[in-house]
Order: sequence, then structure tokens, then C-alpha cells
Amino acid sequence: MPLDFFAPGGNLGKPFGDMTQVDLYPFKKYVLALGPGRDVPPGQSVNDRYWVLSPGVWQDTQAPEPPAYPTKVTPAALPYLKAYPHQLHVPTVYGECQLPTGPVLLLDNVPVDRHGRLMPTLGSAWASAKPFRQVYWCWQLFTLWPHLFGLEMAATLTAPEAIHIDGWRIRLSNLIPGQPPLKALADLIASLLPKASPLVATSLQPVLDRCSGPQPNFDQILEHLNRALLTQAMGISLTTEVAGSTSSGQQPQNEDACYPSQVELERASTADLPSLPRIAIVCDGVGGHAGGEIASQMVVRSLQLQLRGLLAEALEQEEPLPPYVVMGQIEAAIRVANNLVASQNDSQGRTERQRMGTTLVVAVMVPQRIPTPEGPRTVNELYVAHVGDSRAYWITPEACHLLTIDDDVAGREITNGSYPTAARARDDAGALTQALGTREADNLTPHIERFILDETGILLLCSDGLSDHQRVETSWANYIGLIVKNIVPLPTAVESWVELANQKNGHDNIAVVLMHCTVDGETVIVDDMPPPPSLTEQGLGATELTAASRALLYGESEEPAEIGDAVMSDEAKPRRLQALVLSIVLLIAVSMAGVIGMLLWQNSWPAPDENFQDVPTTEPDS
Repeated sequence: MPLDFFAPGGNLGKPFGDMTQVDLYPFKKYVLALGPGRDVPPGQSVNDRYWVLSPGVWQDTQAPEPPAYPTKVTPAALPYLKAYPHQLHVPTVYGECQLPTGPVLLLDNVPVDRHGRLMPTLGSAWASAKPFRQVYWCWQLFTLWPHLFGLEMAATLTAPEAIHIDGWRIRLSNLIPGQPPLKALADLIASLLPKASPLVATSLQPVLDRCSGPQPNFDQILEHLNRALLTQAMGISLTTEVAGSTSSGQQPQNEDACYPSQVELERASTADLPSLPRIAIVCDGVGGHAGGEIASQMVVRSLQLQLRGLLAEALEQEEPLPPYVVMGQIEAAIRVANNLVASQNDSQGRTERQRMGTTLVVAVMVPQRIPTPEGPRTVNELYVAHVGDSRAYWITPEACHLLTIDDDVAGREITNGSYPTAARARDDAGALTQALGTREADNLTPHIERFILDETGILLLCSDGLSDHQRVETSWANYIGLIVKNIVPLPTAVESWVELANQKNGHDNIAVVLMHCTVDGETVIVDDMPPPPSLTEQGLGATELTAASRALLYGESEEPAEIGDAVMSDEAKPRRLQALVLSIVLLIAVSMAGVIGMLLWQNSWPAPDENFQDVPTTEPDS
């Protein structure tokens, strides 16, 4: 893995022609068009490239070919570039085009579904949402406020038409300049309270009241809002299962490490069991000459021990730990692990690019005890931290959400004001801008986010051996249904992701950890998912997949099966064996009864008359 510590007019309104060109194109890239030239009627093409689906929603029919962009960054694009680290909620710049009616800024990562339709706004989704989701959306709006305020774009959070809903998360369609007071955000939420449940309205109103005045205490507002959020989350019962694996890929040695690995699961003691399903770690070592392998292993071992202590501490608390406290402890644990590797570098006299290091993505499910009159209740908070370009994805049958932003040169250049196309075209675009162990902890900036899950899904942590070339984004739909419906065991699912990376990428080591999070009592529907592509469509021959991967991707059993055989769970196999044995016994019994009956029937005939002559008969006329 590379490491760097210093570290371009025309044709408006022409009918597109045969729409099958759009429908059959394999990449459905939708963008939002902003600016004075965006008002192109639906059903027309722009610059012989973009097909207008609806006002402002265009499809790029030439993706993934890089879009055009001006040589100099325009003022309209700059806020989106600076907001790049917040792309979980904020769109990114795709490109720009100049039309006779004016310039058009094209945005990527937008709240548009796979059919090219804008996702619902906050106002339209509010009334039908669960109380927890209502409060969770409010939490996200308030936590976004300081970031957009710093970009002088806080007015976005007071514009109902710009706030969209993608399941559990807030997504903005565009940024709006302006710095209204915090009370403007409170007023927007207050306008929704009449359609909220009485409990939500009662818990949110005191929070909104604190937003008045010239200098509201933002920390206190977040504290009260967090309590309201945890109160609503008490009704969510969550269980987790975790499995992980690594592979050297096509490299001579494996510098990736993960927790838990199969070795960790086999040697886990009884004391480890409560924390095992709550911790997931992936590290991708850098440094070469076995240095990367040492660094990744050191960080994994150090972090999993420290995080066990955090989990034990959380369970001992009578009050929930505030998010900033938990984040502080996770950051401290990361810094300790960083300094262990840095000290090893110093003791071995490693300098500059010889210094070993590792990327990191870690997830920990922290149980928070909430006091109630009936006794303490538990709420599970998911904290995801990362350094470098190892990633975390939250995947459900409906969507795949990338939760992390790579620490690489391309991302740094985008945030500093370069167009993404130009930034990613650099020779060093994928070089890391930070990693654990290469420098002292004072120079490290871990990224940490808190999530509360209210839906069944899969948390996928992986190194870039899997995530490169958008492998997760293009493959998740083939995997998710079989995992969340427990058709394949989680370790088998992990190995199939690893095998996919080996087949499709293969240039690097691979580490994958899956955390299967199940909300008790939730019915998971996956019937709306597109069918898995055939082997030919994936570019794979039938001999290139193992039985485990075929079972995961196509619902085939690991043994050769007759046409029509269904995939069976481990619990179903004994039942089928019993049915088979019973069928055989019944068949034998029926056969024996038939033989006995035939013998009795024959014995019941009278003895033949000696004078009887066999008279030939004639065949009936046909």
C-alpha cells in the first residue's frame, strides 16, 4: 500500500432518441443539476451525455467516463468540496457543464433512489416514521449544525426542501448559504411536532426551548437531545454475531490482520465470550519487510484488550456515558496502539518510509445502561473509528451505506478545493495521508462516529483489498439477503467476500470482518432485491467459484444438487434425512405388502381342471 506523509459547452435540448440506450446502460449514475441552466425539460439530452429524467435529476449515460469540469474551481462548487469529509450527509461535486442558459453544477452522492427519483423529504417522511427515527433524524440535524455553520451553509438545515431521508440517515440535496440562528433549526423541528407521538413531542420540546436566546448552550442542547434519543432507543432489542478472515491475495505475505479471526474464536476463553460479538477490527499493514504485518498484529491485539475494558466499564455505570466520553476513550485506545508501533519503529531505527504502520477500522457495540423506574434498560450504541483507507459499510436489504471517508491524497486534495475527477487522476491519489504507528500520536486524527441501529443488517469492515474498484458497492445486493435470512453461516459469508476480492481485485492482501446485527422481532424482506447476476454477467466461469461462494451467491448447496433442490440450513438437513429414511421404509413396506398380497391372491385360485384346454382367443379389432 502506498504511503505519503507529505503529503474540463454544447447541445442543449436535443431529443436523446432511443431511450433503450439509457435503459440498457449498465451504470445508473444519477446526478443533481444546480444553477441557472438546470431547467431543462425532462426527456431531453444535455451535451450528448446527460439524460434529463425530471427537473434537476439527470442520468449520466457515459459513466464511468470522467465528467467535464472547468480548470478553475467555481464559487458554487467550493462549499461542497470543503464538506467532503461529511459525505454521509452532504453531496459531493461530480462535474460542471456550461449551457447557453448558464452554468450547471452537477452533484454526486445525492438522495436519489435506484429508479432516479428523489428520496422523500423530512416533512413527507416524518408522520409515518417510528418515534425513534424521528428523534434520530433530529439528532443528526443538530450534530451537522456546527460543521455547516463553519462553512457558512447552516441555512441548509432550515430549508425543508433540501433535507431528505434515506432510511435511518439524513441526506441533503444541496447546500444553501446563510447563517441563521440555531432557533431557526428548532422552529423547523417544532413545525413537525404536531405529527409526532406525544412522547416524542414531550421529550423534544424542552430541547427546542433551549435553542432560543443570543447564545444557546449547544453542549447542553446535545446532552438533552441525547437523553431523548436513548429513551426512544430503549425499545430496540439488538443481538450481534461477528466473524472475520484475512488472505494474502496474490502477495507473498499477508500484512492484513483482523479481530476476531478464526484463531481468536478458537482460543477465546469463557471470559472473552460476552465481548467477542461486540468488537470488530480490521488493519492493513504498511511498511514492507514484515513491518506491516507486525504493525497490524500489534494494533489488533492492543485494541481488542483495551476495548474489552471499555465494555466492562460501560456495564458498570449507573448512567449512560455521553458520546463524547466514549469517543474520547476509543481515541485514547487508538493512540496507545499507535505509540506501541511508533516505539517499535524507534527501537529498530526505522525512518521515513521504512517506518511500519497500519490502517485501522474498528467497530465496538457499547451497551449503555439507562435507569428507569422498572430498573435499568440497555441501549446498544455502535461506534465506528478509522484511520487510513480501510472502510466500514452498513448494509441492509434496501441499501449500502459507506460510513467512512478514506485518509488519502485524493480526499485531502478535494477538501482543499480540487475537483474530485482531477484529484483522483493523480498518480499518488491513493497514497495514505495518515496511518497508525508512523508518527507519534500527537500527529494522529482518528475519525469516530456514533450510530444507533434500529434495523437488521450487516456491518462490513474491510481493507482496500476488497473495497478497491467499488467492489462492495457493486456486489452487496448479491450477498445481503442470504446473510440476513441466515441461509448461510456468517463465517461462510466472510470467506465468500474474501474470495470475491481475490477473484476481482487480487492485487493486495484482504481482510474482512462481518458483524451481523439483528433487531429482535423485525421481519426482514428481501423480495424487492434484484436477482443475482449470472456467472457470465459477472465475468466468471463456473469453475472459478468454490462451493461456498456458489452457496452464498446463487443459493446452491455445497454438494452437487439435482435441479430443483433448495438451499437448506443446518437445521433443515436432519429433517430432510429423516424424511428420506421414512420414505424408504414406507416403500419397502408397500413392496412387501404387494408381494404377500400377490401370493395370497394366487393361492385363492381353484386347481386347474385336467380336461381344461387352452382355447386361443382372437385379438379385438383395432
